[in-house]
Amino acid sequence: MNTMLSFITGLFIFLSIPTDIPYGTIQRAMEMNDAKTIVHLGKDKISLNISGKEAVYPISQAELVLQGFFTKYPKGSFVFKFKGKDSGEDNYCIGTYVSKGENIRSTFHFRSGKLESLSLTNE
Repeated sequence: MNTMLSFITGLFIFLSIPTDIPYGTIQRAMEMNDAKTIVHLGKDKISLNISGKEAVYPISQAELVLQGFFTKYPKGSFVFKFKGKDSGEDNYCIGTYVSKGENIRSTFHFRSGKLESLSLTNE
């Protein structure tokens, strides 16, 4: 009985530990225009705000919308301007994606280690 209780307690502790924010993955995916990798950092649905058009999309549709953005602004450079906490319940990170001479502010919002929203707007 004690073994089972210890196992369940350990499982709850393991599941409650927040995961790290994958800054390197985000930077590589932005530079490689890898919409699939970015949206799969999220849960079932992701809020996207691209150039002022905001909506909540399921993963598969979010991938198509983000790929449309990368088609319009291909193979740019990406630099983080602000990195929030490495882990925790509610985190933000902000970067600048530069493509075709335009600076695009990129704001990633993570909740419980999963991408909840992404905003890409001209600076």
